Amino acid sequence: MRKRTKAVQTDGQVLMDHIRELRTRIIVCAVVLIISGIIGYIFYSPILEWLRSPLGTNLYYSTPAGSFNFVIKVVSMVGILAAVPFVIFQLIMFVQPVFKERLSTARVMTYTILSILLAVTGALFAFYVILPGALKFFAGFQIAGLSALIDANNYLNFVTNAMVTFIVVFQIPLLMVIIDHIKPISPSKLLKAEKWVVLGGLLVSLLVPFALDVTTSLLIASPIIILYNVSVAIIMIRHAVAHHKKAERPVTVPLGKEEIMLNNHFISDFVETPMFAHVAASEATASSHINSTPIHIVKGQRTGIPLHAKPLPGAVNIERLRAEAKAQREQKIAERVARYNHPTSFRLINDIR
Repeated sequence: MRKRTKAVQTDGQVLMDHIRELRTRIIVCAVVLIISGIIGYIFYSPILEWLRSPLGTNLYYSTPAGSFNFVIKVVSMVGILAAVPFVIFQLIMFVQPVFKERLSTARVMTYTILSILLAVTGALFAFYVILPGALKFFAGFQIAGLSALIDANNYLNFVTNAMVTFIVVFQIPLLMVIIDHIKPISPSKLLKAEKWVVLGGLLVSLLVPFALDVTTSLLIASPIIILYNVSVAIIMIRHAVAHHKKAERPVTVPLGKEEIMLNNHFISDFVETPMFAHVAASEATASSHINSTPIHIVKGQRTGIPLHAKPLPGAVNIERLRAEAKAQREQKIAERVARYNHPTSFRLINDIR
């Protein structure tokens, strides 16, 4: 897949780069769609038997080209359903650079696999739970003296509508998790909106053409409500884990300009102490002695202090000095805060000192 050029200079080059990438992804999606359709045509007979199994009777067509149209529809349905996850993956990867910090390639792959699993689960739920109940309901209205000749195209549309509806419904948890990952959602607001989700689920169950009885409507509305609550639970768990990790992470506050000056002031106070001055003077003498000795004499000397030698007993620990300076600095600032009871009054470094 062509990658976008990083070093672009004009808006026209950026636009052409996006267009080239979009064209490449569309071509790849079209190729996958054609390959999926070919696979669907090869396995046409078992797919047809599987689609006809909930009905239990033969299908009919009323036009000379009805059989051909039915085959084309079955192949197209199989190709589209098989290619939709790949198309969604390509779409996410196209817009992924916009959310690169929050949507990595590995995360997109994970979301795509979860989307496929949820789509398959929704399709199987519609086929094995919703369709038998709906067909049984419609079969209960048989009139004496009339027999049903179910058209193949109408039956395929009926099955397709049911499966596509639940494929979309079962994507609700994943969609909400993706949105929460890009822009965090408040779980409390989601819980407050649950009543509207229940109302929306009931409306959807009444509007779909294959749900005309109460049982089928409840079977359609229940997954919507359950999946929404599962999504809210997942988001609450994600937020709790993120809050726990944030609490364990050490918080570092950068020093302000006046605090840095005050810190340096305390360090200079330690440097001016007799003990530290004695050690610093001895270090300076040793350094000047080494610098003033000719190199051939230094090379010829075989005695001296090895590099791994331990420091002298009177050596000063710089880290300890810095820690003590920091403690004194914080103590002095705390005293000033207690005295003036307002930290924003420290306008100048002289006020703190």
